[in-house]
Amino acid sequence: MEDQIQIKIVKTETEIDQCWDVAFLLRPHLKRDKWVSMVTEMMKNERYFIAGIFQDDKFAAFAGYRFMTSLHTGNIIYIDDLCTLDAYRGKGFASRLIKYVREIARMNQLDALVLDTDFTNSSAQKVYLKSGFQLAALHLAAGLRGNEEL
Repeated sequence: MEDQIQIKIVKTETEIDQCWDVAFLLRPHLKRDKWVSMVTEMMKNERYFIAGIFQDDKFAAFAGYRFMTSLHTGNIIYIDDLCTLDAYRGKGFASRLIKYVREIARMNQLDALVLDTDFTNSSAQKVYLKSGFQLAALHLAAGLRGNEEL
């Protein structure tokens, strides 16, 4: 199965647009009309990349990640976004994307691969733990501008 999975690096505005359905599933607060420009800006200014699995003429899953340096973890890849459309879950797409991003981190001799997940997302947590992640920190956030829920 793994050999049949083709991972594509998203580069164009058309490809970014094609990721919308997966992104909206994970991030329903996002606005459709700002999606492409937001991601384009992140790619340009924040070293943000999207690796996606394209199936049945659409992106079925994607991982959005960025290269970062922090005093806590050193030089890392931080996975911001990892999601699979409901119809494609259970096919190993998330695990394959994690493996792909991990290999990028290794090739770049980085110190770690890091992500956050919602406390209630137990199915994703199982995938992450099976993929070698460990519970290492508690992520806290305070909303600003009237957006107290993050």
